[in-house]
Amino acid sequence: MRAQDAMTKVLITVEPDTTVCEIARLLTVHRISAVPVVSNGSLIGLVSQTDLGHRVETGTEKRRKWWLEAFGSPDDMAREYIKTHGCRAQEVMTRHVISVSKEATLAAVADVLDANRIRQVPVMDDGKLVGMISRADLVRVLAAAHVAPAPRPSDGPLQAAIWQALKAQTWLSSAYLNLAVKDGVVELYGAAASNDQRRAVKVLVQGIPGVVKVQDKMGVFPKVVAA
Repeated sequence: MRAQDAMTKVLITVEPDTTVCEIARLLTVHRISAVPVVSNGSLIGLVSQTDLGHRVETGTEKRRKWWLEAFGSPDDMAREYIKTHGCRAQEVMTRHVISVSKEATLAAVADVLDANRIRQVPVMDDGKLVGMISRADLVRVLAAAHVAPAPRPSDGPLQAAIWQALKAQTWLSSAYLNLAVKDGVVELYGAAASNDQRRAVKVLVQGIPGVVKVQDKMGVFPKVVAA
């Protein structure tokens, strides 16, 4: 699935002269985290909740310590003042807009959101804004996903598939594990290096087609403290 399949196509946009109060109202009423700023059909910026997080109207503007005032960059302080006191979209918007192509895979979209610590990105097609895709859109795709249950293999092939999956994990020492399979019920024995690895093993096994239930009888190796 690609960005164009999951994106929000009915867009709420603002113009450069739209007031900050009107933008705040749009974000609140439509329950969105950002709005694109469009001028003559072209995307020129984005105003997000983060851009409006520190405002003089709400008393949340940033207050620098005196030593930061003394040694801080005047340009940085000027830009900060604009963010907290600017009245229109063109003054407070983020100008460096991160976007994705409509052909981007959802995996690529998720990577962009994570790498930049943002909630949503514009979706572009040949330089034109065609949609917005957010973390909420990715969750909606997950909610709509339906995977038909695969026919359950017999215990022998199922056990072989589990071992193959365990041995493929670079974070796991599978040599310290053992397992038994009966009628699709998997009993896990042995020990993992940590509780996190133990939980991950159980999740891995539960996700293998044909596994009906996992009984966790694993332990965790004690941590060795150097003298």
